Amino acid sequence: MSAPSSRTTAFEQQIPDRLPVVGPGWRPLLTRLHEQLLALAPDYRLEELTPKLGGLRIYVADRFEDDGEFDGTWADTAGRLAEAAELEAEKTCEFCGTPGRTRFHGDQRGTWIKTLCDSCHSTTRSRGSRD
Repeated sequence: MSAPSSRTTAFEQQIPDRLPVVGPGWRPLLTRLHEQLLALAPDYRLEELTPKLGGLRIYVADRFEDDGEFDGTWADTAGRLAEAAELEAEKTCEFCGTPGRTRFHGDQRGTWIKTLCDSCHSTTRSRGSRD
C-alpha cells in the first residue's frame, strides 16, 4: 500500500485549515463560505482550495447518503456556494479585501497574476513583491 498523497490529506480538511494559503483580503469571504457549508453539513470536506491565476479554485468533496446514493442536492448547493465565493474573489483584493481586479506583473524577478485594488497594486509594484 502506498503512502497517502497530499490530495488524500486535503479530504481531511475544511476551509479554516487552508486559510494560510490565501491573502488576508480573501479570508472573510472564505470564512463566510465555511459557515454556509457548516450549516448544511458540519462534516463537509474540501478536495482543494487553491489561489490560481488571480482567483480561487474551491472544490468541495461529494457526499453520499447512508444507503450509498450520491447526494446531488448537496453537490448542487455546495457547488453554487463555492462558485459564488470564487466569483467574489475575482473582484476582491487578495491583500486588503477592498474591491479589486486581476493584475498581471512580469519582470526579471518573476511573474504573477493576482486580484488587487489600486492601492495594493501600487504598493506591491513598488516593492517588487510577489506575496
